Amino acid sequence: MAPNSSGVVSDLAPVRVWDPYVRVFHWLLVIGIAASWITGEKEWYETHYQIGLGVGWLIIFRILWGFVGSPTARFTHFIKGPGAVFGYMKTMFARKPSHAYGHNAGGGLMVIVLLLAVGIQAFTGLFNTDDVLFDGPLYDNVPESFSKLAGFVHARLFNILLALIALHVLVIALYWLWKGENLVRAMVTGRALLPKRNGPKGIGEADFASPFRALIVAAIAAVPPILIYVLN
Repeated sequence: MAPNSSGVVSDLAPVRVWDPYVRVFHWLLVIGIAASWITGEKEWYETHYQIGLGVGWLIIFRILWGFVGSPTARFTHFIKGPGAVFGYMKTMFARKPSHAYGHNAGGGLMVIVLLLAVGIQAFTGLFNTDDVLFDGPLYDNVPESFSKLAGFVHARLFNILLALIALHVLVIALYWLWKGENLVRAMVTGRALLPKRNGPKGIGEADFASPFRALIVAAIAAVPPILIYVLN
């Protein structure tokens, strides 16, 4: 038994929130960003480039999945207006679980910011060069001024991306230690503890998208990275 958002005690039940495709995307992206960081620092540029293509594939998949995926994965589910975001900020530090079905308004905003940051990072890497041994696959297709701008953004944005990731981890820790809500477990198991609701269509009972749809979207998302790699 735990208090819900209105302060009334209610039973909690494990509810399906995240489909397996969102969860696989999330953890592959974590691995991809870590691998990009390591290979970039070690100056293993060919491997860094290949990982970048993989990260690009993940971002394209997630964007497409945001339109045709499972209910909680869709942008229409978690992109909220400024009023909702500010309203969330007012209650963010309250010492009680949010019991949000999917991303809350603040979490949805962070998802968009991270997708944009990682997407731009992967895109600018296509035009980057180290001026010695490695040129990005599209380096020769743009003016030198654009390549220099892309290289500048690619180098500086990664530090901003690391700061965003650190903020993301801090918020997750806040939810766990202060609000008593384990968001990591939900992203691993796909289920979150949420208050029961009355009625035949209880919370979280919306159908997830089929594996076939996820496979089709993943295949479509893979086309640009594969073409870039093959034609390079």
